[in-house]
Amino acid sequence: MKTILIVEDDRIYARTTTNWLLKNGLNSRYVLSVESAKEFLRGNEVDLVLSDFRLGDSNGVELLEWIRKQGYRMPFLIMTGYGDIPGAVEAVKKGADNYLPKPIQTEKVLSTIVELLQKRTKTPTQGWRYYQGKSPLAMKLQKLIRLVAPADTLTVLIRGASGTGKEYVARQVHTLSTRADAPFVAVDCGVLPKEMAVSELFGHVKGAFTGATENKTGMFAAANHGTLFLDEVGNLNMEVQMLLLRALQEKCYRPVGGKDEVKADIRLVAATNENLEKAIAEGRFREDLFHRLNEFPLYVPLLSECPEDIIPLAEFMLEMANDELNKEVKGFDKETRKRLKAYLWPGNIRELKGVIKRAVLLAKGDWIISEDVDLPNTLRRLEGGYTLNDERMERENIVKALETTGGDKKAAARLLGISRSTLYLKMEKYRLK
Repeated sequence: MKTILIVEDDRIYARTTTNWLLKNGLNSRYVLSVESAKEFLRGNEVDLVLSDFRLGDSNGVELLEWIRKQGYRMPFLIMTGYGDIPGAVEAVKKGADNYLPKPIQTEKVLSTIVELLQKRTKTPTQGWRYYQGKSPLAMKLQKLIRLVAPADTLTVLIRGASGTGKEYVARQVHTLSTRADAPFVAVDCGVLPKEMAVSELFGHVKGAFTGATENKTGMFAAANHGTLFLDEVGNLNMEVQMLLLRALQEKCYRPVGGKDEVKADIRLVAATNENLEKAIAEGRFREDLFHRLNEFPLYVPLLSECPEDIIPLAEFMLEMANDELNKEVKGFDKETRKRLKAYLWPGNIRELKGVIKRAVLLAKGDWIISEDVDLPNTLRRLEGGYTLNDERMERENIVKALETTGGDKKAAARLLGISRSTLYLKMEKYRLK
């Protein structure tokens, strides 16, 4: 359901307006100050902001400027009294979608709100639904996404383990950028045929090679004016890396077999779960390309590093699974919540999504119970870390923690709930390198 945030310092008017919108089928919440609005926006998905012009020591224009600076693109409406109409007009000039003279409880106002919400739904970038993380690491990531998204001259490199949601982050960068209405084109470099990678990215002209029976448009052209997302960029061979670097530096490229240069008006976002510094040392990745891609790095944390998000994220995925499977499961019982929080989630968000989807399908009643959830009985986390209760399980959990963190011993120790020095001793004990 769409969420409308009302920002009004008059509590009675705020409550009255909220109730009126609720009665008309629109999910609404209210806050009483600009600072409260900022806090709410940081932790919740909002589809439209309805703000009074005068807000104590601040005003709706200041809130609007902050919202746009943070990269939020939802519609913004100004409520105003008769004497504040010139200020409201100024707000429209600065990016507000419209202004609404008080009182706003009219059919005309309702139609304006509904129209803006429908327009937002039809926007191509709104096809993906996002969960706003509440954990410190997730909130830090969201802050950085909003900071870099509007700066579309910067190339972004997203780093993180498999299944952490790197494409999800890339789509957020695109959605919050000035290119949001243009294409978002995702390319999995891990499955690109090595012999055809150049053609897939840059296109080719008819007769360029055997089998090139017609001109082909590449991914660069498909993403024109928008965002090109190269997932697992470390899998590109050295020839493609060289051509990619040139395209980024010169802002143009040449299709295979072509004579003319084509302008490359794209914002590049790359992602990898590989240690590119190691790949550089081994001669598998160009150092100059790495620095060009790494203009603004983003790290996507492991799900196990964000325990505060496990249950809210599971509930978010439950809602999505309900929509997809045409079910009406209400939530998780107490034991199931406990199991979800205790699990290590080596497959990260991707694994959680699969588990929740299967549980929704298997659920026989209104609530998901423990037997609906397909989880191994290993890798369980206690309050202070992961259980290391016997030698067999201890070794297994250490190995899994190291695999999950990509060999990062500091992160692995944190997951296991032990010090790094203790981890080194146990690795020596079990002959783990």
